[in-house]
Amino acid sequence: MRQHPIPQNILDVEFKLFSKFTLKEFAYLAIGLGFGGLMIYLVIAKTIPGLIGIPICILTSGAGIFLGLVPINDQDADVFIKNYIGAITAPTQRVWLNNEMQQERSKPELKPSTDGKLVQKSFKEKTSTIIGGGLLQATEDETVQPVRKLDEKPIVQTVQDRLIISEENRKNYEFTIQNLEKLPGNINIWLYTGDMVSVPNVITYMKGEDGKILYANRTGASGYFLTNKMWIKGRYTLEFIHPQYKFPKVDLLLTDESNKLPIKIKTI
Repeated sequence: MRQHPIPQNILDVEFKLFSKFTLKEFAYLAIGLGFGGLMIYLVIAKTIPGLIGIPICILTSGAGIFLGLVPINDQDADVFIKNYIGAITAPTQRVWLNNEMQQERSKPELKPSTDGKLVQKSFKEKTSTIIGGGLLQATEDETVQPVRKLDEKPIVQTVQDRLIISEENRKNYEFTIQNLEKLPGNINIWLYTGDMVSVPNVITYMKGEDGKILYANRTGASGYFLTNKMWIKGRYTLEFIHPQYKFPKVDLLLTDESNKLPIKIKTI
């Protein structure tokens, strides 16, 4: 079976073309000055009049130099312009929420399943057809026994919807990555499918032993959920919500606070 590489680039590091001159700055200069030079060439060749070509040359060359080399408040000019537009278009009013209200808003929406348990509203219960009978409703933690002949042995299919990861079995789930020492926290998760494809935009909740939400975030483009600090020893529960994929609930027993290696969790 062909092995798929695990994504390694989880930290944003901008490529330097040479010295402190980045590829983005070089692109701004090349486009601005190149277009300005093209305008001068067309004016000299009398393809366009100078009243049009020279102002365009000055404008494009100046824009390329400004975006490529001029910093504003210790920021690149394009980043400053983007942040400025975002600031003037963002709402100016904020609503204050206390801790209790924030927890209520961050709680996922639930609905009762056929057996009375609470499940996510986006969760669709599985159904299977039995010959000579109606529909058998199968929830997350039920086992489904298919129809069989009398002389056949029973075949039971189970769905593992909860994982308990401790120091005894953690090595079965963790893996090494580059820039491990730069990770700020010691609870890091990588979510992927059976084809080793990262799953982005997964809402992830990390709860303590008392059930309260300690940290929540969405997975990035590489499928990583990275925490923001070094967590103390204890039991942590991780829950994942995605409209398309379903992941098991994870109980992580943290005993080694210095271990930052990420844990890989596959869809079910």
